[in-house]
Amino acid sequence: MIKFGQVTAYDEHRRTATISYIRPDACEKCRGCGSMSQTGSITLKAECKVGDWVKVELPDGRFLSATVMAYAVPLVTFLAGLLLGYQLSGQNELIALLASLGGLGAGVVCIRLCEKHISGKPEWTPRITQTYDHKPDIGDLGCGGE
Repeated sequence: MIKFGQVTAYDEHRRTATISYIRPDACEKCRGCGSMSQTGSITLKAECKVGDWVKVELPDGRFLSATVMAYAVPLVTFLAGLLLGYQLSGQNELIALLASLGGLGAGVVCIRLCEKHISGKPEWTPRITQTYDHKPDIGDLGCGGE
């Protein structure tokens, strides 16, 4: 996954840059991140200055893995709780519903633990791959405008 944005703030002590970018059109309908805005920002370790334009990359395989983890784990644990609750309760639907909510909670806890485990690892962290003094043409980015 490739994003293109502009450095809006830079902390020289921490050497971190805040990069603002425009979300793709698909994000307008999703709102999965809770943001009602078409703009977003990310803070990364970098060597740049305010006003620079940057290309930020996350390996495609990692992006896909994170997406599957975020959606599939809660779904699987929810369904497992539902089925187990239904079978173990003698087909009582109320208990099955409560068990499914418990399974969903377990899925959320699992994601949080995985997030803590992979947080900060270089292979899971977006990185700035190119810095520009001025806004380049989209074709120069090699990302098709994503």
